[in-house]
Amino acid sequence: MNTSNISNLKGSVNVTVHKNYLKQDSTSSYAKVQRTTAGMNNVIAKVLNKTKLFDEASLVASAMLFKNAILELLEQGISINLLELGTLYPSAQGNIDNLNPNLSEIPDLTLGFSPSQEALQAISKAEIGMAQIEETLPVILSIEDLSTHKTDYTVSLNMPIRIRGRRLKIAGEDEEVGLYFAPMDAEGNYDKSESNWVRISSENFFKNTSSYLEVILKDNLISEQIYFLVIKTASGRGCRINKSVRTLVHDIPITVV
Repeated sequence: MNTSNISNLKGSVNVTVHKNYLKQDSTSSYAKVQRTTAGMNNVIAKVLNKTKLFDEASLVASAMLFKNAILELLEQGISINLLELGTLYPSAQGNIDNLNPNLSEIPDLTLGFSPSQEALQAISKAEIGMAQIEETLPVILSIEDLSTHKTDYTVSLNMPIRIRGRRLKIAGEDEEVGLYFAPMDAEGNYDKSESNWVRISSENFFKNTSSYLEVILKDNLISEQIYFLVIKTASGRGCRINKSVRTLVHDIPITVV
């Protein structure tokens, strides 16, 4: 086991801040830790940096013996105090439909872990290095004219296009939800008057997913006109529909030919 290039795992804890959709308060949020996981090789490297009493091979062999012994105890359903860092214990999760179940109705066993005060005290010393707001807006990565297979942001009228990206799915009950072409104004920006935008009819969609939108440009687009793509969607994680509509105005203009 080579520990030379991975012995220096260090740094602060980064978190991502997510909006809490379970509460009515729209300003409520929660933090999710972005994990950095140390393997046994990292732990052994830390030991080797502290003492020269043991060599790497001996520590690896000892760690494997500990692992196998712990697994044997778990197979017997025995809780284990892991080096005073916390306790691994068997746990039954799930509901039982009656008050007098037979053994076959007992939920399968899983593992729980209860950290020790010493472990909790250690983690309390870790520092938060960065709190990053969760990305929620759609992201467009490319636009392809499926009739020419060009990705140069030139698209053909009355032909299909494919939009590739993240969080693209058009969803929600709000009337403003949709895919739009906003004309470029005299200053080279998108026309902010939504009455001038061209909305792509839902009938022209033949793929509508988080990663891809595929539509036929059959609506009232003008040939040789330059547009900006606008996505308005309330689509959330999985099948969730958010209460608010998110709007993306893509920053690269498209020419319709």
